[in-house]
Amino acid sequence: MNGWKKLYWGLLLLTNATAIAAESAPSAKRRITLSLGYDESFNSNEGMKHLPLTTIQGYSWAFDQATKMTDGEISRSALVIADVILHMPYLGENLNELQDNWILKEKWWPYLPAYHEFGHARAKRAFCNSPFAGYEVQVAGHSKEIDSVLWYYFHSIHHADFTECALTKGPFNAQKHIQALPIFAGGLNNEARLSHEIAEWTYRFNGHIAYFGAYFRGKTAPVSYTAKTKSGIVDADVSDIGYINKYYTLYYPRFNMDNIQYGGLVSLLCSSTTYSFLKGYWDFIKTGDPTVRTFTCHGIRLPDVNFYFTRNGLSLEIVSGYQVNPNLWVNLGIETVYYPAKSIEFTPSVRYVLPTSIYGMFEFDAGVVINAYGHFSGHVGVEWTDPVNPLTLHAKLIHHNAKTYVGERNIPHALKGDHDIEIMISASYNY
Repeated sequence: MNGWKKLYWGLLLLTNATAIAAESAPSAKRRITLSLGYDESFNSNEGMKHLPLTTIQGYSWAFDQATKMTDGEISRSALVIADVILHMPYLGENLNELQDNWILKEKWWPYLPAYHEFGHARAKRAFCNSPFAGYEVQVAGHSKEIDSVLWYYFHSIHHADFTECALTKGPFNAQKHIQALPIFAGGLNNEARLSHEIAEWTYRFNGHIAYFGAYFRGKTAPVSYTAKTKSGIVDADVSDIGYINKYYTLYYPRFNMDNIQYGGLVSLLCSSTTYSFLKGYWDFIKTGDPTVRTFTCHGIRLPDVNFYFTRNGLSLEIVSGYQVNPNLWVNLGIETVYYPAKSIEFTPSVRYVLPTSIYGMFEFDAGVVINAYGHFSGHVGVEWTDPVNPLTLHAKLIHHNAKTYVGERNIPHALKGDHDIEIMISASYNY
């Protein structure tokens, strides 16, 4: 451990240790969630998403403890810089690869590679006949073979360091070659989904500036991974981007990897939530309030843009919504495959909140997915929050269709057909 690293962690631990008894700073709603989806036999993106979200929200709590020790704009600016260092992205070979400069090195929190690799594993289980062969993760120079993403966390905690390398093991033999793309792109699509989930949480409950690191990394993952592949840091013959490029060029010989980077940048720069977070940082430095609020205009949510890889090409999904009244929201997502093929998919949904003084609060959610080829899927869900205790129970029924783009990114089982029914249950402690 070099001097920079010792100094950074020492100051961070000291700040947290001396701040425990202080009064609470303003914070967004947070949850610790346990889901059936943590059991990988369910093969559920819907269930597993709660693991990184719980981790991110826990980090925001620690951020608030550090905030209690700040006094003025200078100290809060220093805390923001510390947050940026902890989520340092890929900046280029000449910066990130400086082994003796820990501050500039790319940081991989366990939840990022864990949810990324689960994206590959889910698609392998969904589309492949060959058995899943587990994961391999390297932390602080120690490599270990594991069979669950939960062990990513324990391995990193044991060595008290960030993840250096991770991969999903084993060959795959998809029933159809077109099913190979969801496997190659499963990791990057999951990172994009995580950014989307953070934006949705921010829209529903308000967010926290400490969520931005994970949001930013998910948005820019296609950009940084492609840059690493181009520079040779990552071997194109075995990298996700290399496999994705080979898949697309097989069908579209003129496919250009630059379009992957353009798509990632559009997703970041054209999403209103990006600027909500930047405004949140400014407000935090000025006032100490870390809350992030989604931009709206007369009840209309300013759009976000998500970037995905689909079997037909690169896609951009525009997401927006309208708050009809304090209890009713109508949302719409439009996903367009724009390069090299052309296609479109719609995901309208509605959310209704029913508060009661005796029985607690109920939240109902329903949506459908319809694409240009006539394929469809959908979901219905309900949440119940206890009126006395900080407890929320969730249940969701999802009809997956692998012939929709949402379906190919999330379907748990597709070996016996393109349709699958998923029931996911989870419980949360609100704090």
